[in-house]
Amino acid sequence: MSIVDHVPGQLPAEQEAKARTNGRSAILVLLLLVSIINLIDKAIFTVLTDPVKREFSLGDAQIGLLGGLAFGFFFALAGIPLGIAADRGNRRNLVAICMVFWSAATIMCGMAANFPQLLISRLLVGAGESGSGPAALSMISDLYPARERATAMAVYYLAVPIGGALALSGGGWALHEYGWRQTLILAGLPGLALAGFVLLFVREPIRLKADGATDRAAPPPLRQTLRYIGGQRSLLHVMAAITLVTMAINGFGMWMFPFFTRVDHLSPANAGWQISLATNPASAIGMLASAMLADRLARREERWRVWVPAMIVAACLPAAIGAVTARDAVVGLGFAGLWLFAATSWYGIGYGVCQSLVEPRMRATLSSILLLLTTLIGFGIGPLLSGLISDAMAPTVGARSIGYGMIGTNLLTLWSAAHFILASRSLKADLVRAGSNG
Repeated sequence: MSIVDHVPGQLPAEQEAKARTNGRSAILVLLLLVSIINLIDKAIFTVLTDPVKREFSLGDAQIGLLGGLAFGFFFALAGIPLGIAADRGNRRNLVAICMVFWSAATIMCGMAANFPQLLISRLLVGAGESGSGPAALSMISDLYPARERATAMAVYYLAVPIGGALALSGGGWALHEYGWRQTLILAGLPGLALAGFVLLFVREPIRLKADGATDRAAPPPLRQTLRYIGGQRSLLHVMAAITLVTMAINGFGMWMFPFFTRVDHLSPANAGWQISLATNPASAIGMLASAMLADRLARREERWRVWVPAMIVAACLPAAIGAVTARDAVVGLGFAGLWLFAATSWYGIGYGVCQSLVEPRMRATLSSILLLLTTLIGFGIGPLLSGLISDAMAPTVGARSIGYGMIGTNLLTLWSAAHFILASRSLKADLVRAGSNG
């Protein structure tokens, strides 16, 4: 017995619409678990950098290659073809296959005998992980109509705080108990088991239009999808807003640990769980609360789907200033929690409205394009920009220079908020064009 047990195209339209809701909560939870494991296998390497560096006699540049540039490049590069595949084939199978691939590659990292083997294994982790997100977002969009989509997306993106917290705390514990190799092997095993569960108990959801009828249109070629996206002005503004705020998130978040250990002198042994405790619960609460608010307000006025994230991301800057200017570590951590509340609360709303602004067979491809932008620009430029500002300010302000870098990248949140507001000007017409005004 599967969670979704029907054959697309063989049910009347009203029955197909009802079938969309059958078991969807269970599928959403499964996809959340997939995403949590994705985040753990991606982020756990940050806890293991020092022992890996010692064992292979690596420099910081090589560690940066393993954890950042090389991983991120392959993560983004593989996303486009896998997103196209998700729009053309069985998304359930793609999620499971990608999960087996990246989980096995994570285990291979723990078995690497030298740096080249470890690098290749990390590249394979990145390539495998890039395929599950676009496919999962497309599946959720078929299970939940536009009026409920922000909340469903927010539940899915709870993987960010949950996975981050587990990678930081659980990874640190496993490293202490078993060493870095066994930690990676342990991190890879749950994904293999969950992939089998997905294959056994989940079937591909019907691809449905906004009116509940089956979408039987042939998958469009990439050129047509890109042309369609280019014609949705509100979508372009939302994509720009997401890219900019992701730069700010990475430009602040990647430097939180060094800031609180350098400036506020938190113990490196305790800083991880203290930062996690101060920030991740706030992030989870913010995602759910803001998405539920946006879904409720949008029943009266669709433009709340971009107005709410505009207000949220604009709050990042004052929270960032409070976090890095506080003279007490506890106060600073409190502001850091407020910052992550604002920095991630838009996830479900922003990605949900993006899915509503394209046709069903374009959703995974769109997600892969966003993945490319947020990885290469957000992840690639955000931390670098903070570092450059810090280096420039260091001769004047000393150790607190990194705080100025973190504030500097968060100025981008005001630019991001402006794009969310600009998106409201054509949102209604673009939703009608995509058939998602329901």
